[in-house]
Amino acid sequence: MTKLRIGIVGTGMIANAIADAITCSDNAELVAVSSRNIESARAFASKHQNIAPVHGFDNLLARTDVDALYVATPTFVKEEIALRAIAAGKHVLVEKPFTSHESVARMTSAAAGRGIVFMDATHFVHHPRTVAIQSAIPKHIGSPRSLHTTFYFPFATRANIRFDRKQEPMGMLGDLGWYSARAMVEYLRPQGKIAKAMTSTEIDEPTGAVIRACGMLAFETGEVSTFDVGVTADTLLMDLQLLGTAGVIQLDDFVLDWTNSWSFRHPEIKTGFTHRTAMATRNGTTFFETPATKRQEIQMIDSFAQIIASSNKHAAAAHASASLKTQKYLDAMWSGARSQ
Repeated sequence: MTKLRIGIVGTGMIANAIADAITCSDNAELVAVSSRNIESARAFASKHQNIAPVHGFDNLLARTDVDALYVATPTFVKEEIALRAIAAGKHVLVEKPFTSHESVARMTSAAAGRGIVFMDATHFVHHPRTVAIQSAIPKHIGSPRSLHTTFYFPFATRANIRFDRKQEPMGMLGDLGWYSARAMVEYLRPQGKIAKAMTSTEIDEPTGAVIRACGMLAFETGEVSTFDVGVTADTLLMDLQLLGTAGVIQLDDFVLDWTNSWSFRHPEIKTGFTHRTAMATRNGTTFFETPATKRQEIQMIDSFAQIIASSNKHAAAAHASASLKTQKYLDAMWSGARSQ
């Protein structure tokens, strides 16, 4: 297949990680990067195989050698950039989170109307482990009833954009809580509407930004998800526990696998998940290994390119639907925090 030509909007940390993933992809190539600061674009371009540095989004949008955009800007401008890219016929891979479910609906609707692929940049859903867990659920734990997720990062300074409430309204709840919400979509798969949302937050006093959030979503059909996210524990936690009617599935790296991801390279740590049921002790826990031939962010780029190349409307619609559900749950978590 012809390689998908991608331009990047933004030059931050995660943009660098995705630029590397595009470079490593068999199905895509990185051709340009834009920034409001041309020096930032030039520095980024030099770091990533001397791609074209572009001053400003308008100039990137006008390039005829760009088929798709990866949008890694602050949350408050993502919709504007994505909608303009879609109107220009560019496919969009947009970094999470978003301002609201309504915002995601406008973007996904616009994309569908023009036959454009919209995908959010959630890496772990492209890891083979995600499909393996989904397949294992009926056999090993029955019907999912409870999901517990914990996602903490050990460092954060007020220079971090998530302390800026204008650019990132939900703070750490938006950035980290998105993964808890996406785990609900991929693993818990609630069948009913949200019946109750409760969230307790810790606020950074000088900035008013959310730096920790704990809470739960309960659904009309009985499923319950609890979440605990933040930057206040001085440790990295990526724990997930999915309880069903016949057992439990657990993993401690559900966001970024320890074995091989943009943050970690520990080949001695096998990627997979554990299963326990009945009266099993630690010795009775079964580990299911789910190795990946590529890092999950590279697989994400490959999937994005393959959906575009094949004009797979069903796959595009499935990704758009997952984005909408994830943001809906995240909005509920945010609403629960503001109602306290």
